[in-house]
Amino acid sequence: MMKKLMFVTLGIAALAVGGQPVAAQAQVADAIQAVNDAIVELTDAPGLGKRTTVDLAKRWGSDRSVIDSATAKLQDGLSKAQSGGVGADAMRQLKLAVEYGKARLHKEARLSAQGALRHLCVANQDQGPGCDTVPKFGSYTAP
Repeated sequence: MMKKLMFVTLGIAALAVGGQPVAAQAQVADAIQAVNDAIVELTDAPGLGKRTTVDLAKRWGSDRSVIDSATAKLQDGLSKAQSGGVGADAMRQLKLAVEYGKARLHKEARLSAQGALRHLCVANQDQGPGCDTVPKFGSYTAP
């Protein structure tokens, strides 16, 4: 009887822990998507070792409209991360990225967003876009 009561109690506790964060995990997944999209936008043109390395029709990370668009995505990711209840490290990095974006410092915004993406990926068990390429330490490689 005691074993049965213990298993029922553990089962209820597991359901309470596992059932509650489904909505929070969805918010974190949405935040990961928004932050990853912002990082891709803020990334500069790749150097291919040729005379012309960029597509002249595409806007890259240092363009003002691209920075403003990426900052809006970072702000969206920040609000979704807040409602998802992520850790203080991710929130701090996201706030920094938004402030850098508002100041139009695209490289600093990208680096802070990458730090935030790493913390968001850890909170979401490395599930989501960009989680496989975000650096665990060091610098980011362009997508």
